[in-house]
Formats: sequence, C-alpha cells, structure tokens
Amino acid sequence: MIQMTVGDFKAQFSLVLDKVLQGEEVQILYGRSKKAVAQLTKVEEKPKKKRIPGLYKDYGPYWEDENFEFTPENLFDNMDDLLL
Repeated sequence: MIQMTVGDFKAQFSLVLDKVLQGEEVQILYGRSKKAVAQLTKVEEKPKKKRIPGLYKDYGPYWEDENFEFTPENLFDNMDDLLL
C-alpha cells in the first residue's frame, strides 16, 4: 500500500491513477499528524446477470420481437368476439 500526502497526491495525480489501475492501493494522508483520511482502490466491475422474469422463470428464456408495436389495430383486432 502506498501512502502519500495531499500535496504529493495533487502533484502526481495521473501517476497515482496508473498505479491504482495496476491494482495498488493508495492512502491519502492529511495534516501535520499525517492521518489517513482516504484510500483509493480499483473498482471491480460486477458481471452482468441475464434477467429472467419471475413469473416465467421455469418456462425458458424471454425475448421480445423488436419489430412489434402496439397499435389500436393490433390491440382491438378481435374485439367483436368479446361483445355480447
């Protein structure tokens, strides 16, 4: 772990970011007592999970047709069958 004061951190910001990207941890020290006030670490990306709707989780994968659009004609196409 690398420790550096605020002044050194400001002066070497780009170099510090390069070290963090390589996996190093950097602590920032502040004040006369050089108390550690911050720590920089590399952000680990979480793997994306494929979302399966809960209602259909046992019925296989879910997909949508990109060309489908809801229009009044599609929605009310067979409304005559519903009328008494």
